[in-house]
Amino acid sequence: MPKQKKNKPEEINLLEIRDLAVTLGGNEILNQVNMDVKHGQIHALIGPNGAGKTTLIRSIMGGMPHKGTIRFYFGDTGRIGYVPQLLEFDHSVPITVFDFISLMLQRLPLFFSRCSNKRQKITKILEATHCEHLLDRLIGDLSGGEFRRVLLAQALTPAPELLLLDEAASNVDEHGALQFEKMLVHLKQNYGHSILMVGHDIQMMLRIADRVTAINRTVTFDGSPDELKNPERIAGLFGINVSTDPEC
Repeated sequence: MPKQKKNKPEEINLLEIRDLAVTLGGNEILNQVNMDVKHGQIHALIGPNGAGKTTLIRSIMGGMPHKGTIRFYFGDTGRIGYVPQLLEFDHSVPITVFDFISLMLQRLPLFFSRCSNKRQKITKILEATHCEHLLDRLIGDLSGGEFRRVLLAQALTPAPELLLLDEAASNVDEHGALQFEKMLVHLKQNYGHSILMVGHDIQMMLRIADRVTAINRTVTFDGSPDELKNPERIAGLFGINVSTDPEC
């Protein structure tokens, strides 16, 4: 469950990336990436497919060899929460949300002591993303939006100082995406979470983000969402030609 919000100046950097470069198999994935993520802000990371966004997230998590520097300025636990772009699992396995969260919280898979204390704890965890009613549902029966909310609840336990979301709203219907959007704003406003999120729903990202960084192997834009209200500018970041000629 997230801790109550602490007062932190929003202009203080939580994460600094300088001259980051990643080369895999002789192919340059990222080159000279520079960006800052502030305390208590939602920071959107956008760009075309294959631009290196997931590679950047993995580098931040320490799972990708790279050149350059990644510095954190944590003030508390130093924990990073993570919701992946895709989590493969066998939908036929009869595992409930309770069982899934239990596995995430313990090293030894005790299948599964359903003591009231544990149920209360996991219910509290799920309350953070308003999905406590899913406690006894089978994971394989959840919708895309419901499963994403369960993953987000797990990522918030224990409370992270930085939350990384890699396409966390993918495969979610319009209603689920709207609920997810509201949830992220709630986490920032009420608990002061710092969130770095990758996504393709550009309009949603622009609505909730405090800052936007666009990358296409390197940084192509870094600034306020207000600077990207022009559709032609957004299209340019994705390599799309937009004609202003009405006959075209």
